[in-house]
Amino acid sequence: MEYRIIEHGTNDYDHSLQLRNELLRLPLGMDLFDGSHDDLSQEHRYYHFGAFDEDDHLVASILGIPTSPNEIRIKQMAVMADKQNQGIGKRLFMAFEAYLLNLGFEVFVLHSRQVATGFYLNMGYTVNGDVFEEVGIPHYKMIKSFIPPTE
Repeated sequence: MEYRIIEHGTNDYDHSLQLRNELLRLPLGMDLFDGSHDDLSQEHRYYHFGAFDEDDHLVASILGIPTSPNEIRIKQMAVMADKQNQGIGKRLFMAFEAYLLNLGFEVFVLHSRQVATGFYLNMGYTVNGDVFEEVGIPHYKMIKSFIPPTE
């Protein structure tokens, strides 16, 4: 498995959109491509990252949205159904964090679906606040900071 950046506007980017749509949006009655729920016009500003199998096919993707010079919001991690529970999501997430740290981001924020909170707790994230509803399902805001504590 290879973990790498996905350039906006490429075939890999198109495949990542299809994967996100299939796994994250269509089950909620939303469609990335109908223009009613998601605005894709700013995606060229985001960091897209993927996991590719030995045949160079995208099997998982994730994206990050810069919210300040040192903070990024991570969202929409999707792993193909037949590749789940094999550690690909964890390795993708770790590789993406390393990539983002190398770019200078130090605070990572995400909105975890309530059912996935344990995954992010195991990745070193902490819950910040109460449960809230987003896209019709319960979520928690979670944060991980790489800023060294001051004495």
